[in-house]
Amino acid sequence: MRKTIIAVDPGTRYWGVTVFREADIIVSLVKVLSTKGSPRKRLNEVKNVFSSLIKNYAPDVLVLEKPFLFWSKQSHLLNVLIEEIKSLARKEKMRVYEFSPRPVRKAICGNGNASKKDMAMVVSTIYPELKIRLNQDRRYKEIYWGHAFDSAGLGVCYLKTKQKTKWSVNYFSKN
Repeated sequence: MRKTIIAVDPGTRYWGVTVFREADIIVSLVKVLSTKGSPRKRLNEVKNVFSSLIKNYAPDVLVLEKPFLFWSKQSHLLNVLIEEIKSLARKEKMRVYEFSPRPVRKAICGNGNASKKDMAMVVSTIYPELKIRLNQDRRYKEIYWGHAFDSAGLGVCYLKTKQKTKWSVNYFSKN
């Protein structure tokens, strides 16, 4: 049976989501969450979005980006949203892995201080179908698609770290 992985770059407004079947990308997208209404409404929206992803892709693994720690109302909400999706994933018997941005960039670029754009360029060499999103004509599009590249990078980091023990084929020979 082929392993399905959902990698999520979580946020309070945008979610980067990439779904892998083994090392192949099935879909890479950005989910936009509503900013209207209460935090409870946003939590319900996150539950619905994540439940839909589970229903559509039946993942075995959830890979999340650990958020930077800073104190604000948004960071508290983000932590609540992340805990909720981890809880939903565990109820579905999914394995949950979390990576901080620096180790992801080190695994992909060989440098933990690499920029988001550097990481996106390396990810697009592994997955050329994502390359079209690199050359955006407006800064907001680059930022928007950056969430999708971050989630794809999380998935690549997971695959690279697990490849050593569980994956017999070298999926990343291009890198």
